[in-house]
Amino acid sequence: MNLAALSLEKAPRLWTPVRFFISAPVFGVIAATIVFMDGGQLFQSRWSSASLAVVHAFTLGYIAMVMLGALFQMLPVVMGAALPQAGRIAVVAHLVMTAGTLFLVVAFLLQEPALFLVAIALLVPLLVLFGAGVIVAIFRAGQTLTTGRSVQLAALGLVVTVVMGAWLASGHAFAAVPLDRSFTNDHAAWGFTGWILVLVIGISGQVVPMFLTTPQYPKYAGKGLVYMLVALLCAGSLVPLREFQQLVVVLTSVLMLAWAVLTLYLLGRRRRKRFDITDRFWRVGMLCLVLGTGTNLYAYFGGTVAGADISVATGIFLLPGFAVSVINGMLYKIVPFLVWLNLRVPVVMGKLKPGRKYYTPNIHEVIDVQRMKLQFAFHVAGLLLLVASIFLEGITVYAAATAVLVSSLLLLANLCHAVRLYRKYARQTIAVR
Repeated sequence: MNLAALSLEKAPRLWTPVRFFISAPVFGVIAATIVFMDGGQLFQSRWSSASLAVVHAFTLGYIAMVMLGALFQMLPVVMGAALPQAGRIAVVAHLVMTAGTLFLVVAFLLQEPALFLVAIALLVPLLVLFGAGVIVAIFRAGQTLTTGRSVQLAALGLVVTVVMGAWLASGHAFAAVPLDRSFTNDHAAWGFTGWILVLVIGISGQVVPMFLTTPQYPKYAGKGLVYMLVALLCAGSLVPLREFQQLVVVLTSVLMLAWAVLTLYLLGRRRRKRFDITDRFWRVGMLCLVLGTGTNLYAYFGGTVAGADISVATGIFLLPGFAVSVINGMLYKIVPFLVWLNLRVPVVMGKLKPGRKYYTPNIHEVIDVQRMKLQFAFHVAGLLLLVASIFLEGITVYAAATAVLVSSLLLLANLCHAVRLYRKYARQTIAVR
């Protein structure tokens, strides 16, 4: 691992990103609980209150929560683009993000206008200012590499998604504001492709070769790909012609499929062939991206399966299937690395007194591999059962909710174990003999 390429002196304290990471599986628990209590009705339509609540529990409470935490770490260390007062901002951002997401989830469940207003007041200023701050910080750092530009475009996608979401939420809060369901497709497209996928593509160019010892992504899979995706999103949103929008959907799908297949190819060429749980999570994520892209295309052009709402299957493949799988895999690399790094930084930076040293556990000792395998098994079982629940009622729904619940609890326990390990060894020095 090339530590020389990292700005270690700018690294935030461990708790700055980790507070976001630990909160994510809590929202996985909330989403699973809603599925369990709803009894499967949400699988019948993407427009049900419970379905919208679960989608936003995953997108904001799980996916965006982790991505915000990752950016607090990556901006200064990888891109040299530190946010001013990042530690204090992280505390406020985490509290506001948590509260705003909870209000929004409950607002969808109860369809209470006042709760939508509170969610808008909390989430919109936070996410718009954060997105704008990321764009400005990277510009000031003079970052022109693929990761920097991709993160900037993803931050722009976040801002567009939030503005669209605020307008849609206003339709729930105010009778005078029209609730245009067709606008939801643009909101979802910008949220998944413009924010989540563009950010994953940008970060993967750094973390996949580094953590999974794969060959480097080719140059055309970097800035060129994310520029094309964002350009297609803009064109599809601004040009209302039906035929043109169909072309945009097809081209976007082709690019997504190509990137997923390329990533699977690179994972198959890993130099280190021993078992790696992150590799397994990423393979599942890429497979779900392929399936989600396929079902989205099929449903967009009018395809149906046994009268089921195929768009629900698309949501399962793209959110818990692709995004959550990739995030799970990266958390099992990033959190142990951060624990090791934060214990190691005082040594690297020469801050220890002569004759003293820290005990630094090996990265692979931070979270036991058997615990990670168990959580992976429940995660995959949950995905399979969620998809089956679209077509089967009864016990399948409750089994799916239970699997997602257990998977989220196991992830939470594993991350908390890593934090406890850090606290155990932090500030404990031993004499060198």
